[in-house]
Amino acid sequence: MAKRDVRSMRLVFSYEGRDVNLVSRQSVEMKSPVSDELQTREGQPGFWYELRDGQGRTLYRRITQNPIRYSAEVRSDDRTRPLEWQRKSEAKGTFVLHVPELEQARFLLVFSSPLEPAESGKPATEFARFDLQKGKEPVR
Repeated sequence: MAKRDVRSMRLVFSYEGRDVNLVSRQSVEMKSPVSDELQTREGQPGFWYELRDGQGRTLYRRITQNPIRYSAEVRSDDRTRPLEWQRKSEAKGTFVLHVPELEQARFLLVFSSPLEPAESGKPATEFARFDLQKGKEPVR
């Protein structure tokens, strides 16, 4: 296997509410997770990210669990339910995505269903977009 076949980009993001920022990106010697089917179904719920070229063609797509958390599992005083889910006062944290290092990749798009747990089954929409050739700021 050629070296270029095992190069990935490790992308580290921070988030606060709906604001997502690319904190760093690093080329690493590792194989990226396998791409899921490139086409999405109309109205598909969930969380995924895509690499697209400059013409908007999808090159890579990975469906995964939503890393942005509005609730957390915490200890409870109830002996019958020692753990329970509680809503966080604010969604804030970091997450990491790995994508293949593709020469023709221009944009990283992040799709998500609404972040409120009660609405998580609703269709996903584009949540954030980053121009990988211009820097770390999201494309607005």
